[in-house]
Amino acid sequence: MKTLFALILLLCTAGASYAQFTLEGQFRPRTELRNGFKKPILPSQEPAFFTEQRSRLIAGYKTEKFGVKFSIQDVRIWGETGQINKSDQLLSAHEAYGEYYASDKSTFRIGRQEVIYDGHRLFGSLDWAAQGRSLDALRYLYKDDKGNQFDVMAAWNQEGYGDGTPEPAKLVGNDYYIAGGGGTNRIFNLTIPKAQFMGYYKKTFKSGDIAFMVLDDLYNANDSTSEKYSNVTVGVTPNFSSGKLKFGGQFYFTGGAAGKSYAAGSYENIDLSGYMVNAYIQHTGIAGAPLLGVDYLSGDDESTSDKVEGWSPKYGTNHKFYGFMDYFYVGNGHGGADAKSAGLLDIYLKTTFKLSDKAKLLGHLHYFASTEERTNATSGESFKGFLGTELDLVFNYALAKGVNLGVGYSQIFGTSDTMKQLKYDNPDIEIGNMQSWAWVMIAFTPKFL
Repeated sequence: MKTLFALILLLCTAGASYAQFTLEGQFRPRTELRNGFKKPILPSQEPAFFTEQRSRLIAGYKTEKFGVKFSIQDVRIWGETGQINKSDQLLSAHEAYGEYYASDKSTFRIGRQEVIYDGHRLFGSLDWAAQGRSLDALRYLYKDDKGNQFDVMAAWNQEGYGDGTPEPAKLVGNDYYIAGGGGTNRIFNLTIPKAQFMGYYKKTFKSGDIAFMVLDDLYNANDSTSEKYSNVTVGVTPNFSSGKLKFGGQFYFTGGAAGKSYAAGSYENIDLSGYMVNAYIQHTGIAGAPLLGVDYLSGDDESTSDKVEGWSPKYGTNHKFYGFMDYFYVGNGHGGADAKSAGLLDIYLKTTFKLSDKAKLLGHLHYFASTEERTNATSGESFKGFLGTELDLVFNYALAKGVNLGVGYSQIFGTSDTMKQLKYDNPDIEIGNMQSWAWVMIAFTPKFL
């Protein structure tokens, strides 16, 4: 008997040297009280209170030459599904991809996958949102032991059969107008690109790193023409350290076209030129490791209708950067009724205090201001500048290995007439005295295998 157990153990050990299988889970319910989330709440409006949960089953398999990953998730609001039902259509694939290891430095990855670069600024996983974000793409990933990282990504997107179109219709042709965006040509409301091409290079050295990115998004003007347009984003992200001091920033510029307009019997590009600048400095030797930074995002001049100058974070995790109450660039263009971006100046201080081996407290303070004027259609008065100050507090506590409790509270102070003009097109509207957001979340992350 002992010999048999030893033989089984030997076989398992030998197999492990060639293949590895992992199975993990995630169960993450979050209860929220929204009393002015994304926009100021009015005195006549009742705060929203609900629980949303994400459940994921993540399986991975890796051998010497290839690997696969499957992340299946169910995202729901408590109560949206009846107690007796056969199907709720809430199950989906968050990630499903395969990898081929051409060498110990080179990987080809194909399928639906999370794409994360430079701290989630332009590409991010949007993990705070229950559904998250993932892309359908082909990527080549290279990384060596000399500090060089080089990635290339390409995507070709196509409409599915959600409209009931029978499959034979896909035997010829392509759909060049992919659904999923808003109804304007503002950059933050654009539809899903028909094609994407991205190149990324990062060099890591002793005192920091520097990264460069080029992204080309190709769109079609509408679903009834072959007119196409594209915009190109270029970015650079330097980060340096000296002792306990860290400093750096990011710069992105998007140029090309934000769409096409039909004039004088032909299509003409709507020019696009938006940019963002970030700079920060952090001292890790001080309690809380305070980080002081500033973001400047360009906005649209409201007097210019044939050009888009507002910068969009595109596929970034904007919840991470512009205040946890999501007033800017999270499901909204931050510009008022005309859908133009008013731009944003964000001066912030971020700290993280370690309270114990299991507990930490995060605190963020933001000063928000618009960078472009917005004029009220009724009074003709223009508004620009200070929007409000936001305080974000998050307490995290490890209840056990694989179980974490999070509690958060955010509040916006000094909500200005400019903010009310942007959010309600009415600077005189009466808003509630308390603009706040509170939540509690518990995350279970078991590792089954």
